[in-house]
Amino acid sequence: MKTSIIKRINFEIIPAQIFLFAFWLKNGFIDKVFGVALGALYPNNAAYRGDSWAGWESYITGNWNKSEVAHTLFSPVYNYLFPVIIILQCLPAILMIVAFLKGEFLTGVNTVFTKRAAIASLFVTSVLLFSQTIAGAPDGQYLWQLLGLGMIVMMYIYYQATKNNQLINLPH
Repeated sequence: MKTSIIKRINFEIIPAQIFLFAFWLKNGFIDKVFGVALGALYPNNAAYRGDSWAGWESYITGNWNKSEVAHTLFSPVYNYLFPVIIILQCLPAILMIVAFLKGEFLTGVNTVFTKRAAIASLFVTSVLLFSQTIAGAPDGQYLWQLLGLGMIVMMYIYYQATKNNQLINLPH
């Protein structure tokens, strides 16, 4: 007997998946990729100026320049670090797209890519937190909160996987 798709949806894991996807879609793709692209395509449009390469450079290096250490370590290499930041911030959203395509929102499907997205989210948050903490930037406060929330999401995903008898491959 064929079960309906609604009965197969794992409503317990979907909130974590939505959070990971939505947060990093907004902070990676929308803010950085689309913002920089629109800023390059429409350089004279004031609406896109803040999200342009120069706009992000002004904001990010402005925070880094508040600290001698951060200014010395990060500001001179902004043009190399910013593409890395963009890639890192897009990675969790990309992994969540893969998780969706693999059907990880369904009951009984191992949540491998959801776990990887959560791990990537913690890594990205930690990298951003490192630079913002050294700089003493105000973004550090929300990043600490995001790191804590990310850890809770990891525990939730782990709990859901063990509850459903799925093999866990989390780093030790």
